[in-house]
Amino acid sequence: MTRSPALRLSLPGQWQAFALPPDDEAIAAEVASFVRDRFGRRDDQATQRAQQRARLGEAVRRARDAGATQFHFSLRAPGGLAFASTVAEYRPRLPLGESTDPAALADALVRVLASEVDGATPDQRWEAFEIAGGVVFERDGGLVLRRDRRTEPADASDDIPMVVVDYWLTEPGHNRVVLVSFTTALAELGPLMIELFDAIVGTAVWVAADDVAALRAELRT
Repeated sequence: MTRSPALRLSLPGQWQAFALPPDDEAIAAEVASFVRDRFGRRDDQATQRAQQRARLGEAVRRARDAGATQFHFSLRAPGGLAFASTVAEYRPRLPLGESTDPAALADALVRVLASEVDGATPDQRWEAFEIAGGVVFERDGGLVLRRDRRTEPADASDDIPMVVVDYWLTEPGHNRVVLVSFTTALAELGPLMIELFDAIVGTAVWVAADDVAALRAELRT
């Protein structure tokens, strides 16, 4: 089996990449260092720092536990505006068959996704995907399937709505897909954020397996 290529994401503005070690304490230490550097040590900001550490630490651990291979937190968009977003890459092991044809992979993936919908039959897989907001578009070397959703906070007084946008990219020459998942707190700007995320995914570049280590080091600088 050939080694899977890595995906280089051209993220606009400034982002912070986080490691995804198995040790929760290592994640907590990196998040604490990041929050301290970003928000300083003023006593009147202690509560804000604690909230940032808790939320960001949870997000990194959740991505790690779900098998993420990279995780980034947005600091600011071009022009200096904050846009409160994250992006994580996953390599899900899915029963997609042996074909490396992008169209066949997309059809097999939609079959898997449709199985998650109550009452959907295999013949209704594409209809179920579209009803769930799914769209398909081409990119160099393959296809991308996108699905977005809005999540409401369990406690409106403690959190805010989020928009989650998932992209499944077919890997050129392989019978696999990569999942790139964005979240943003700018739920009211959902359509504009999806346009931005579409552009990021559309310009992502596959990197040869031998260059993965160098890419990971680059992302950490």
